[in-house]
Amino acid sequence: MKTNKNTNPSFREEWEKIPARGIIPHESKIRMWHNIQKATLRKRRQYYKLAVAASIVLCMFAGAAYQFLYNTVPAQIVATKTFPTDIRLLRLNDGTRVWVNENTEIKYPKEFTGNERRVTLKGEAFFEVAKDATKPFIITSGGITTTVVGTSFTIKAYNNAPAEVHVRTGKVKVEGKQNSVFLERGYATVLAKDTEILNKERTKILEPEWKKTLIDVNNLTLKQVVEQLQHLHAFKAEYSDPELMKLKIKGTLDTRQGFPRVLETVAFALHLNISQKDSDTYYITRSGE
Repeated sequence: MKTNKNTNPSFREEWEKIPARGIIPHESKIRMWHNIQKATLRKRRQYYKLAVAASIVLCMFAGAAYQFLYNTVPAQIVATKTFPTDIRLLRLNDGTRVWVNENTEIKYPKEFTGNERRVTLKGEAFFEVAKDATKPFIITSGGITTTVVGTSFTIKAYNNAPAEVHVRTGKVKVEGKQNSVFLERGYATVLAKDTEILNKERTKILEPEWKKTLIDVNNLTLKQVVEQLQHLHAFKAEYSDPELMKLKIKGTLDTRQGFPRVLETVAFALHLNISQKDSDTYYITRSGE
């Protein structure tokens, strides 16, 4: 009988010593031996497949762990710095709007990830934070940390000056080294320079004057833009076609350039003509009419 090379030699020798001659026919003995060989090989193949599968799963797990621990891409940080007479309006990817005053530096992620939204500020900015109760908005500035989920407020934290926070809407938590305070609309806190204690007080500054320099008209209709300008200037608007009121504009208007130039900017953006009809009335038509 031929010997299969996959069979254990010692096991074959034990088999040959079994006193089966004369009791079991030689042919039957050979068939029994072959059946034992097949069963043994099948079990070995099954063990081998299980071992290979386990190795694959282990490698996949190790690869995923490596990617998580060593190949995590850090969030891209955007830094904006303003200079004298330079006031800007930023729109963050979560919908938050930030008016940045002159001589200010603000840093924030290009895209907010994780369970919080963190920003650092040196200088002064007015925030209108998009509401998200699952991701608090946290600003670190001048020795204080301000936490909100959706509200509007001003933070002033220039170098060598006490940090302060003024709330226009919602609720704000401000933390310092010595204590914390909660602020509502019409309240402010100023960090005492000598004791580093936050003091809560009433404020009349709901919105700083410099913030009114820039009017956010992004995705507003012409009718809405005119209504915003009418809060700043007493005038009337007439339209050659009522459909003109539905036109949408994008961008920001800088009121420092003067009212006539602001109207020119709107006209240029929407391909319109805006002409003065009398002392307090402006007539709006399509270009070329």
